[in-house]
Amino acid sequence: MRKLRWIIASLAGLFIIGWLATPLPNPVFPQDYSTVVVDRHGRRLRVFLNSAEQWCFPPDTTEIPNKLVEAAIAYEDKRFYRHHGIDVFAIVRATWQNITERRTVSGASTITMQVARLSNPKRRTLFNKIIELFHSLKLELKHSKEEILRLYFTNAPYGGNIRGYKAACLRYWGVEPEQVTWGEAATLAVLPNSPSLINPDIGPKRLETKRNKLLEKLRDNGSIDDETYELSLLEPIPSGQLPFEFYAPHIARELHAKYPGEYVRTTIDRDIQRRVMNLAAEHADWLHTIGVNNVAVLVADTRTGEVLAYVGSNDFHDDGRRGKVDGVIAPRSTGSLLKPFLYALAMDESIILPESRIKDIPTYYGSFSPCNSTMDYRGLVTARDALVKSLNVPAVRLLYTFGIHEFYDFLRRAGMANLFRSPDSYGLPLILGGCEGTLWDLTALFRGLGRSGEFSGLTVIEGDSLPEVEALISPAACYLVLDMLKDLNRPGAEYYWHHYSNSRPIAWKTGTSYGHRDAWAIGVSPRWTIGVWVGNFTGEGNPNLMGAQSAGSLLFKVFNSLPENDEYRWFTPPDDLTEVEICAETGYLAKDECEITKTVLSPTTTKPLRKCPYHRTLFLNGAETYRVCSRCWEIGDVKEVTRTAYPPEVVQYMKEKGHTFSALPPHNPDCTTLSTDNPITIIYPTANANLLVPRGVEGVHQKIIAKAGYSVEKGGLYWYLDNEFIGSTYQKHEIPLVLDTGSHYLQVVDEEGHTASIKFRAAKSGR
Repeated sequence: MRKLRWIIASLAGLFIIGWLATPLPNPVFPQDYSTVVVDRHGRRLRVFLNSAEQWCFPPDTTEIPNKLVEAAIAYEDKRFYRHHGIDVFAIVRATWQNITERRTVSGASTITMQVARLSNPKRRTLFNKIIELFHSLKLELKHSKEEILRLYFTNAPYGGNIRGYKAACLRYWGVEPEQVTWGEAATLAVLPNSPSLINPDIGPKRLETKRNKLLEKLRDNGSIDDETYELSLLEPIPSGQLPFEFYAPHIARELHAKYPGEYVRTTIDRDIQRRVMNLAAEHADWLHTIGVNNVAVLVADTRTGEVLAYVGSNDFHDDGRRGKVDGVIAPRSTGSLLKPFLYALAMDESIILPESRIKDIPTYYGSFSPCNSTMDYRGLVTARDALVKSLNVPAVRLLYTFGIHEFYDFLRRAGMANLFRSPDSYGLPLILGGCEGTLWDLTALFRGLGRSGEFSGLTVIEGDSLPEVEALISPAACYLVLDMLKDLNRPGAEYYWHHYSNSRPIAWKTGTSYGHRDAWAIGVSPRWTIGVWVGNFTGEGNPNLMGAQSAGSLLFKVFNSLPENDEYRWFTPPDDLTEVEICAETGYLAKDECEITKTVLSPTTTKPLRKCPYHRTLFLNGAETYRVCSRCWEIGDVKEVTRTAYPPEVVQYMKEKGHTFSALPPHNPDCTTLSTDNPITIIYPTANANLLVPRGVEGVHQKIIAKAGYSVEKGGLYWYLDNEFIGSTYQKHEIPLVLDTGSHYLQVVDEEGHTASIKFRAAKSGR
């Protein structure tokens, strides 16, 4: 009896030692799973291999289909729900069979034991088998049967580099686990038993034989009926593996790096993503014919900021055209895309309204002289036309008035993340594409216009909440700018969009960077914000790259492909719009001298709009042929009138464009006191300029063209260079100058004696 107690105590001691010496891995399986990126509805966009180059989906809480469970238990462990990790009856049976047959006929591993072996794979030895037994017991104590089944199905090998039932269902048959047939369930049940020897690629006949035996067992135990059995036998064994879905590869790659081994649910809609990808690829086929290689598109919900489509390039697999570069996050010159925000901010500062006229004349800021893409000037242009036609000179003048630092601060606060230099380093070219932005940031900026000035950015992760931000632009200014951008002419057949009742309005803006390296088009409606970039990832310019045609045409293809909703057809006028009376001719706040006025909408601000600067009260003689003053008028031969008095440099370009206007009559020539208003302005050269006189193709130094503005309609100007008369001009006041190296004095005089003069220096080019 004592000996028996000693044996029992020894066995108990050995059991305790074995129990303590075999800790269960924690976690049971290494957290090395495939990253699975899905769309907003849970549909897969892309699946990535894990670090071991295996397809293995992360565990989740979805119910494992009953077919798979029944088939696996029938094949591997029919007493699974009745044992505690070790099936003693199976061990006795297997031992007897193996002894009597003198070879390994069957095993006794339970599903729990297989989980233990898979979690800590080792050579098949007696010692390792004992460790496996201890782990099985611990698994049963720590986990429920359902949890053990989930561990098994999630990590079991199914041939090749496939782990887990989900990956197997999709790679072999392209179906979700809940859609598998009994024949497919039986195939999956027998695969983990010997996946390297019996799988669809190696030994398909043996796999079919094992599957059919299991189907027979399932019929015999009542899991399936005779008809299901017969039909299941007819199902073919899969040949090879099917590829996973491949949508939004660029953003999926980024999310894989950020959330490895996880399910990542995005805001992308796979249907919209596929549609936009196809449109981008078709558009790229046309672009290739003109030497342009790359396209990027972003589609976001204006209301929520959620990204519905993310196309980083038109062909991810085209390495020859650098298709793996993500054009959505690649910083590029912004071109003219920032102009709408400057106009909106200027309206909030009561600098302009859409109807206000801005100077469009040659303007010099030191060495920087902006010019319009059309290489001409209009004298005066409304803010609406300046923005719609994307004129550069009015935009630069407006930025100078508004302030570079103030505009730079707005861009930073609104989400422009690539402003790596100081405001002064960017200078006035900032508004013409002097800084770089990404398609992501710029699309978010335009969404901010559609969100009444709230710039909260974009998101591509389902459930992410965007930050609450204060409005940086008033809803009224946003509404007015969007209304201006709606008037931009659309490209191609879209030009006549307003003639069709089913067409939808959209506010959109294009941009073309210096050297034609980038073409942009971004549009915003109450429902959608769409950004398009077209160019070459190499940075190579192309004269065919223009915002409207190269990018705008794709923008409207995308816009027209998106779902419609009449509820979000156009923006609702905000409450902070107020009516103001402006001068109908100049677009500024009307004053007593403005004879024709009109009422327009304006943002409600604390700052008053500038009063009309061009209408003035003048005193004329009775015949209205001369201006007179208190020193020269005659009592009874004087009248008070209101006239438009544009600056001389403006008048010059308005006359060149064929505009008619009532010119100011000259001052009374008999008056001893000239008018204090000088009608002459020297436009070029500017005062104290340093000019370099270039050589022509024949080596001869060229002439410099001097230019003046003159507000008198039919007057002549007399030009003097270094106090020597060089000629006179009428109507168009331009004259060539022959310059030597050194200082020069240029003087312009009219018939009334008004004078304008400047000093400058010239140097002759050596080549």
